[in-house]
Parts: sequence; structure tokens; C-alpha cells
Amino acid sequence: MLSAFQLEKNRLTRLEVEESQSLIDAVWVDLVEPDDDERLRVQSELGQSLATRPELEDIEASARFFEDEDGLHIHSFFFFEDAEDHAGNSTVAFTIRDGRLFTLRERELPAFRLYRMRARSQAMVDGNAYELLLDLFETKIEQLADEIENIYSDLEKLSRVIMEGHQGDEYDEALSTLAELEDIGWKVRLCLMDTQRALNFLVRKARLPGGQLEQAREILRDIESLLPHNESLFQKVNFLMQAAMGFINIEQNRIIKIFSVVSVVFLPPTLVASSYGMNFEFMPELKWSFGYPGAIIFMILAGLAPYLYFKRKNWL
Repeated sequence: MLSAFQLEKNRLTRLEVEESQSLIDAVWVDLVEPDDDERLRVQSELGQSLATRPELEDIEASARFFEDEDGLHIHSFFFFEDAEDHAGNSTVAFTIRDGRLFTLRERELPAFRLYRMRARSQAMVDGNAYELLLDLFETKIEQLADEIENIYSDLEKLSRVIMEGHQGDEYDEALSTLAELEDIGWKVRLCLMDTQRALNFLVRKARLPGGQLEQAREILRDIESLLPHNESLFQKVNFLMQAAMGFINIEQNRIIKIFSVVSVVFLPPTLVASSYGMNFEFMPELKWSFGYPGAIIFMILAGLAPYLYFKRKNWL
């Protein structure tokens, strides 16, 4: 899908992108999974070649942040959650050339959707491609900050469930959610660090206007403040995971303890029963009239004695 936007009094307005309309006035050309015709149109009308899928997936720094005859290129991760609430990072290719911003992505992303909504009512300050790029990064960082807050809130709920130590379906679900939150936190951290690298490259390589230079530095400061919060999430997740494993081990030890005690308690009666179960001709107790009830009483006493001993020692 091809979308284009132009500036009118420093406000972004959508351009009609029918084939009869030119893209020459666009300050932002946004492409989501473009087909061959859309790629060809951007190439023919604006002279801009677009990154291929393998280029988007390349993780080397030299392939994600560079400058060539086609402009300044930045490939950056954007966080998203799909329809099944599975978290992921999707690469967006940014290119700035001739005062125009090109964005190429494989899916619709929350940060882009939120920025377009804001752009309807908020005017840009300087109205250039660099400001547009930094505004998108700023929106991304706000989204990541919200995601960190959501993880904190979810961890507080899970903490109460795990610290109670009552194992069951709710406990199992809490452990599963805990693993998912750790995965989300890792993806948020990866996105923050990738954005930090992208902005450092932009500050070094691009001759940013004064307003955009300060904006970039402000975003970098925001990232620096978020990274410790993200790190504390991993520590909290690790603590809860270790606590959960501790409670599980305690419960398992309790179960093993019960089986151990039961086996020890039944061992003396088993010995008595096996003794009187031997098939020898000369066993005087077999001819006693009270031999059977006596053996039963003896077995009960043999089992009761170790049980009472364990209770006295506070082993039960």
C-alpha cells in the first residue's frame, strides 16, 4: 500500500495517490508491503529505489545505518503485537533524500498509526523530513515507555499470585504469563537499543538543523532513562521466576517427604506380615488361637511407633 503526505501550513495532509496524481509534492512517502507497481512508481516519479526484504532483515550495523547516492538510510526496529497478542519487532527502512522522507515497512505499526492521528491536529515546528523522522521515533519511544509501564503493572499482579505459593491452574498461568513478559521486555530493550544506535548515527552523519538536533538529543536522553527501568524488569522477572521455582521445589519436597514417611511407617508392618507369611511347618504362633489378631495388633503398633517418633521429632 502506498500513502503520501504533503505539508500545508506545517500540517501533514494526505495526498491522493491515484496514478493520475503526481508524488512530487510529497514530503513523506509511506509504503506498506508495496507491490511491484508501487515500487516502480516511486522509482520513476521520484527516482528513489527501495530496500528489498533481505536488506530489511540484515542486522549488521553497516547495512542498517549508512549514506549513499540514494540518501541517508536508517533501518530501525518498531515494536508491535499481532492479533494473537504475540509481541515482535518489525524493521522499518527510513530514507531521507532531497528533503523527502521515505518509509518502507512490512506491516501496519501502532507508532505510525498513532503519529498519523496526532498529525491531523498538531502542526510541525520546522516542517522538514528530519523533524518527521524524529517525530516518528519520539512516538515509538512513547509507545515503548507505555509498554514498560504495562509490564510493571502485570508483574505486580503476578507477584501476588506467585508469592501466595498456592499452586494450581492460576499458578501455572502466572508462570506462563511471566515467561511472555520476559520475552516482551527483551524485545522492548532490543528496540530501545536499536533506536539509540540509529539516533547516534543520525546525529553524527546528518547535518541536523538546530531544532532537530536538540530533539534527537532529547529522545536519546529519554532512551537513557528507560533502559534502567527495562533492566529492572528483567531483575523482577528473574526474582519472581526463582521464587516460583522455590515454591515448586518446596511443594515437591513436601510430597516426597510424605511418600518417604509413608514408606518408613509401613516398613515394620510389612516386615511383620512377611515374617508370618513364611510357609514353614514349625511356627508355633500359627497354632495359637489369638495368633492372627495378635499379628494384626503387632503390625499396627509397628507402624504407629515410627509415626509417633517422627511427630515427636517434628519431622511431620
